[in-house]
Amino acid sequence: MIKTIIASLLFFTLIISCNNKRKTGTGSSESTESAEKEKKVSKRDFSINASNAYNDLFFDSMVLVKFFADDKTDDKLIRRMTSFYNARNYQFAWFTNIGLTEQARGFWNMHNYQTTYANDSALKDKNLQKIMDGYSAEEDGFTVATTDRNIINTELKLTQHFIIYTLNNVEDGFVKRKEMERFIPRKKENPLLLTDSLLSKKHKDDKYYEDVNNTYKLLKEKLEKYASIAKQGGWPQISSPAKKLKKGSSSPDVIQLKKRLQLT
Repeated sequence: MIKTIIASLLFFTLIISCNNKRKTGTGSSESTESAEKEKKVSKRDFSINASNAYNDLFFDSMVLVKFFADDKTDDKLIRRMTSFYNARNYQFAWFTNIGLTEQARGFWNMHNYQTTYANDSALKDKNLQKIMDGYSAEEDGFTVATTDRNIINTELKLTQHFIIYTLNNVEDGFVKRKEMERFIPRKKENPLLLTDSLLSKKHKDDKYYEDVNNTYKLLKEKLEKYASIAKQGGWPQISSPAKKLKKGSSSPDVIQLKKRLQLT
């Protein structure tokens, strides 16, 4: 329950931050621009590996280089996508070995709204639309192979569109690059430590947190409640299968069940 709420809170910040069109900044000198380019690419996080990664799939960094060449990606997106995958040590963001991630389905819903109702031409891609419509229809999941060119190309295209979406729909400076890279989980972390960090964090502004968004506020209140339960020993385990219990039953199992339901 705690992990689910944390994941929802992290990704929800993107949804509720996309309210204003991004403002275009002014140019700068060549030396300043070069320094900014270096600054705006996260270093590769080699601490993420198969044992602690949030996902179970990885790809070689040269696959990304080839994608840039084939797609004729512009320099800004090259820096952004390289930074995104450096931060997650080239771990997949949108697929696991059993299909689309929860974040992929959530983002694709946002993407569909933007192309259908906001008529965002920057995100229109008939081929990607067709492929994602097919993947999204597989509610029970499907087998994902990292050697499948369609899978890897879709993975990288989704990241490209995720970055374009954020740049075009979030006011300049509203969401920092590193912050955006962490909207998609990268690493398994202790849920209670992560919860404490989230609950105790003091925000310098009210850009998309509980002060301005009631849904975020309610999620955070539930997170605080469940974290408190976990710190006090967690939910009591039911020793016998629930199917053995009937209306009118009187046993220690009934008491355990009542306590668990009261907590939840």
